[in-house]
Amino acid sequence: MPRRKPFTLVEVVVVIVIMVLTGAVAISAMRTDSTSRLVRRTTSEFRSLCSRVRYKAMEMGEDRMVVYDPEQRMFHMARPTRDLQEQMEYEDGFVILDAAKWELPKEFELTTDENHPVEVFRFYPDGGASGTSLTLACKGLAMTIGIAKLTGSVVTREGSQENNETTW
Repeated sequence: MPRRKPFTLVEVVVVIVIMVLTGAVAISAMRTDSTSRLVRRTTSEFRSLCSRVRYKAMEMGEDRMVVYDPEQRMFHMARPTRDLQEQMEYEDGFVILDAAKWELPKEFELTTDENHPVEVFRFYPDGGASGTSLTLACKGLAMTIGIAKLTGSVVTREGSQENNETTW
């Protein structure tokens, strides 16, 4: 039986260099993509909350709101107060419902001047919505979330936090 020749030192070094380069490229690709993936996942979760609130407004035939509580870092579904007694009891003008809520991930920043729950978006029974926007920041990336007035659909833009660039 013929003897096999062992690998030369040059062949072993070439294989090791190729493995190191491949590993370095893979690790750098995963690191830069992780923030982007987090932003996309968070956007998807927030869209889901807004969709539930919008569908509830259409189902119930009355306005529903997305409300942000800065102390708990939570977004809640709420409804406007209905009568004078509720207005006196709930001075913010809305009643928070437990039907839908979502916690802002700890990696995101949302600054507000208020220290109590505030209305962010309002959805109407016809499927429309208030046309405001909200910007969340995460590790140098900014995510702007808006609601189309006529359709109530969620529109998002990602951009750089440093120079406030946003792209559709």
